[in-house]
This record gives sequence, structure tokens and C-alpha cells, in this order.
Amino acid sequence: MALMNSSECNCKARSDRALCPICDVPAPPATQQPIDAVYTAPVSQSLPIAKNRAIYIPLALFLGIFGVHNFYAGYHGRAVCQLLITLLLGWLLIGVMITGLWALVEMITVETDASGVQMV
Repeated sequence: MALMNSSECNCKARSDRALCPICDVPAPPATQQPIDAVYTAPVSQSLPIAKNRAIYIPLALFLGIFGVHNFYAGYHGRAVCQLLITLLLGWLLIGVMITGLWALVEMITVETDASGVQMV
């Protein structure tokens, strides 16, 4: 049993009654939405925070071979891959060249973070 707003006195009347107990106005039709059924968004959900591109670019430029810029943007898989390539193949310098080029390309092309939000 839901409560309905009366159209005359704005009081809350039970929807199973024919008349409002205060103003004796007929209850609103059943097609109106009950007050109890108003949707409220969950409190735990929040909007994603946009990452700053002015921070992303220097991270890619100076620490890109370690994948720090991808950790910042939320691309954890890419970041771990870059870090492992640098640590495992870095002593041969081929690993540093691979991840360095990869970081430069990402610095130029990546415009959104991992959640799809445009970097500002």
C-alpha cells in the first residue's frame, strides 16, 4: 500500500482510500507514481575523475620505459608489460628501445584514460 499526494491539500493519503482524510478530495488515479517508488541513485557510485594530460606527458617522456604513465592513466596491463620488458630485456638495451618507442607513441596518441574519460 503506497502513499499518494492529494491534488488539493498536498497531504499524503493512502492509495486504497477513495477520499483524502483531510480535504475529502478523491484520491489521485492509480496511474500516478507513488511517493515510495521514487528512484534514488546509489550513494556508492561516483563520476570518474578526469586525468590530467599535462601530468601524463612528462610521465611518459621521463618514466615511460617503466610504464609509469600507464599506471597513472589506469592501463595497468600495458604498464606491467612495459615494466617487465624493461626489467627483463633492459640490460640488452633492446628492451629500453622497445619500451621507449612505445611510450613516445602513447604520449602522442593516447587521449583517454582507462575508464574512457577524456584527459583534460
